[in-house]
Amino acid sequence: MDFDGHVRLEKVCFTYPTRSDQRVLHDITFEIKSGQKIALVGPSGGGKSTIASLLERFYDPDSGTIYFGSNPLKSIDPKWLRENVSFVNQEPSLFACSIRDNITFGLDRIDITLDEIQEAAKQANAHDFIEKFENKYDTLVGERGVRLSGGQRQRIAIARALLMSPKLLLLDEATSALDAESEHLVQEAIERAMIDRTVLVIAHRLSTVRNSNSVIVIDHGTIVEQGTHDFLISKDDGIYKKLVLRQLMAGNDSITT
Repeated sequence: MDFDGHVRLEKVCFTYPTRSDQRVLHDITFEIKSGQKIALVGPSGGGKSTIASLLERFYDPDSGTIYFGSNPLKSIDPKWLRENVSFVNQEPSLFACSIRDNITFGLDRIDITLDEIQEAAKQANAHDFIEKFENKYDTLVGERGVRLSGGQRQRIAIARALLMSPKLLLLDEATSALDAESEHLVQEAIERAMIDRTVLVIAHRLSTVRNSNSVIVIDHGTIVEQGTHDFLISKDDGIYKKLVLRQLMAGNDSITT
């Protein structure tokens, strides 16, 4: 399928099957042009992660349509979707196997070389800590990656995404507490992963938002503001400006409440 990363949501509404009386998304309409970086921001529980779940087609909208290029998402082969869309979330899914197998998980290629795996790990700031293990890339990580720290698990997941080289990258920045060095390494890896591809990031850091082409503010399942960081910060009564100022006054870089 011909797809350059262009994604469009048109009047998307959604309700979780287990909470049929509570609509989560209301008439969500926006597009991500090929190569753009779009940041979703807003209070916790506003619907940001739900949008990412719909783009991965974990669920289908109740109404409205999601397009990948000119193709409705519902018409796309799930196998193709898994090969071309990658999601790095706050709690990455690691499996009870080796670091090598976790990085290559989900790839159909059987000719992947160790050099390719190592290059992806280097870009994700994971290679150095992997090399310190006795068995290096053959180190077993344990169930759900229990033998690795939170920052290490995130970097392994980023390496997996880089090796896949997806047309569309979905990122949910971690809000969990990491030590300063780990946070810097993870953030640097995320910024590298965003280069030269279409990205939708659920952004929790002001630095990420500033580097985005456009910011979409989600609150109570509705798009309440949209524009560049500079435009939104200039709106005196805007939700985005209030969110940013509140966090700056608190002395941190987070823009999530």
